[in-house]
Amino acid sequence: MEEGSPRGGLYELRQTTYYKVVDRCSGQVVMTFEGQMEASLSTATGTWDDYRASGVREVSIEPDEQSVVVKYCDGSEETVPLSPESGL
Repeated sequence: MEEGSPRGGLYELRQTTYYKVVDRCSGQVVMTFEGQMEASLSTATGTWDDYRASGVREVSIEPDEQSVVVKYCDGSEETVPLSPESGL
């Protein structure tokens, strides 16, 4: 997982997180998934309000190492097969 640099104005936060599936043998990235988070700083309370997340929230490799489970912020989930060439 790699988190991009936070962006946004003085009272905003925008962050992108990249989930990378890496081939164990070659060290090459074979898949990349992206999730975003945005929030606004409340001038009344000083806390982050209006939190919004979209895209991917979690990526995991199945125990049989044949596929990747991708969980999205909206609650949906999908299984993506890995190619036989990847050395996971």
